[in-house]
Amino acid sequence: MNKKIDVVNEQGEIVTRSSIEEVHKKGLLHKSVHIFIIDSQGRLFCRQISLKKRVYSGWWSTSVGAHVLSGQTCDQVAQESLLHNLGINCKLRSIGKIRVHDQYENEISETYIGFSDKPMSLNKKEIEDGKFLTVNNIKELIKQENVTPHLVKSLEIYLRNKQQHQSNGFL
Repeated sequence: MNKKIDVVNEQGEIVTRSSIEEVHKKGLLHKSVHIFIIDSQGRLFCRQISLKKRVYSGWWSTSVGAHVLSGQTCDQVAQESLLHNLGINCKLRSIGKIRVHDQYENEISETYIGFSDKPMSLNKKEIEDGKFLTVNNIKELIKQENVTPHLVKSLEIYLRNKQQHQSNGFL
């Protein structure tokens, strides 16, 4: 199936539609979502991307990451991807947007957090491994350079906004 994805400008406004393959081949700007699931100990779930994936194979990333296809909203994709990739449902809250532009992706990504201690069922087509890590564990992982830029930038936005979320009673 040739899935279509919206090509957007820097403001996130739709410019045209194209196939995911074409978007990646030409490095066109598009939307994605990334999620951190946080357990009751305050650890963040990180996944190791499947070794069978073409992009970021074996690298560590956020709990979930997914492209926003044409006709979908970020909120919709976040909830569906959470269930599809981790087998859980929980309330998600957007904590901001990150901009990733590297040799693989050119994305504006909405970053979400959610809280769960539920057992996860990892989608083995997408995820090689996964574990809950402390912020310090993730910072050590980042030093090893086998992490996606999405993990680095999502962690930055999480840490920048952590105090605000605590004061709102969300964390």
